[in-house]
Amino acid sequence: MSDRPITLLSRKEVCRNTVFTVYFDHIRDATGNEVVDFLSVVPHHRTVSGVTGVAVLPVLGGTFGLLRVYRHPLGEYGWEVVRGFVDANETPATAALRELQEEAGLIATHQSLRELGTLAPESGVLEARVRLFAAEGCTPGSGAPGNEMGHGEMKYFTRDALIGMIERSEIMDPCTLVCCYKYLGASS
Repeated sequence: MSDRPITLLSRKEVCRNTVFTVYFDHIRDATGNEVVDFLSVVPHHRTVSGVTGVAVLPVLGGTFGLLRVYRHPLGEYGWEVVRGFVDANETPATAALRELQEEAGLIATHQSLRELGTLAPESGVLEARVRLFAAEGCTPGSGAPGNEMGHGEMKYFTRDALIGMIERSEIMDPCTLVCCYKYLGASS
């Protein structure tokens, strides 16, 4: 299959909320194939390098923190790393530290963050890039984590338990899987 450019002929805004704008794009490739209502979901904030979100694997005393999160579109709970959006004029590292505090009640420093790369979570629909981190040496903060919709308990797992959860498909979120694989692979 060749790598042909696609041309955006027109864009129609379908809806927006505080985080995303949803468009129907009319696109055409070099051979004349067209899609009239190609769905594109575009986050409102991004860094200069196109990063729109962060995902952070908390590492605390040789264990790995995951949140139990209910995902409405799937209708079920899953185990995930701390995740969130980059706010306007915020660096990915600063967003990662903020999300750790907000979602898990954990404190980390810029020096404790280990970059694990960038991921396009659903490149066929979502115009987004997520910067991945591990936060080594996290400490519990003084405040309680925020009450975000769908978020449950924060639990810490050993390396073997984490690998078992991955093998049993108890972890399905792509950001979580890539953070775990990259961190565990780099640490072995």
